[in-house]
Amino acid sequence: MRLIRRKISWRSILFRLAFYGGLYLAVCAYLAYTYIHPARQKVTAPTWVRQVDLPGSHASIPAWVSPRIAGGVGRPVVFVLAYGYGGTRESWSDLMLALPKMGFECVAPCMPGQEASRENSVGFGLTEAHTIVDTVRWVRTKYRTPPKIVLCGVSMGGAASWIASEQDPTVDAVVTEGAYARFDEAMNNWLNRKIPGSSVTLRPMIWFASAMDHLNPSDIVPLNSAAKWTKPALVIQGGDDVLIPMSHARQLSDAAHCRLWIVPGAQHAQCFTVARKAYLQALKAIADTVAPPAKLPANSKTHV
Repeated sequence: MRLIRRKISWRSILFRLAFYGGLYLAVCAYLAYTYIHPARQKVTAPTWVRQVDLPGSHASIPAWVSPRIAGGVGRPVVFVLAYGYGGTRESWSDLMLALPKMGFECVAPCMPGQEASRENSVGFGLTEAHTIVDTVRWVRTKYRTPPKIVLCGVSMGGAASWIASEQDPTVDAVVTEGAYARFDEAMNNWLNRKIPGSSVTLRPMIWFASAMDHLNPSDIVPLNSAAKWTKPALVIQGGDDVLIPMSHARQLSDAAHCRLWIVPGAQHAQCFTVARKAYLQALKAIADTVAPPAKLPANSKTHV
């Protein structure tokens, strides 16, 4: 009788272990799917941009562009703007209003797997870099003489901008804010902020996400691309950014041998909001470095 009870008890324990183990793996698989397929947000284009579809390597790319860029007129300095994970093109609205007033053009492509993108999932920097390179290629078709291209990315968009600079080293400058130097470290930090210790307890989620997206997090290293960059660059970091540690910004600026600008009081991806005037001045300084304003004859006048 006791032997039968023991068998029943062990069967019950094994059943429970199998049930809860299967449930745990199912939750991890679901979290992995939502991680690489974030919720799609709808956006409304402001009146000061034009909506276009750019040709892409895998699918057309919805983008917002400054009005003059379609005609290839105006000062030939174009900012290619890349937002981060969970962002939208709306995050660039104010900047896309300000830059043309300063004499520069801009284009903000939709990032893969987000809002109106026709790509199925995010690429955590890799697919996004291809989108940036495709956007640069389209911009160049709009000018008779090659324009100066400044890549400007925030968070994952910043990481992608560094990778894109290696894929197309003919771009002229790179500006990034809150970019990660290594994706695996940034991912672990993100998970641990959500639930302390989850980078360990939810390790199967990372395995599932890697398999679904056909990528290895440790292979995404924007730092390596930054180390190959030899042209003008600027690394921006919020002083109160807890999502991407300051060490990532320091590594990127050291690798690219460029200035690190720390914005006091700014949280992740909030530097423009906190220091708008200084931010615009920093972008202008980069643009003037790659394309200095033409010298005007004495007593001449110009209008902006």
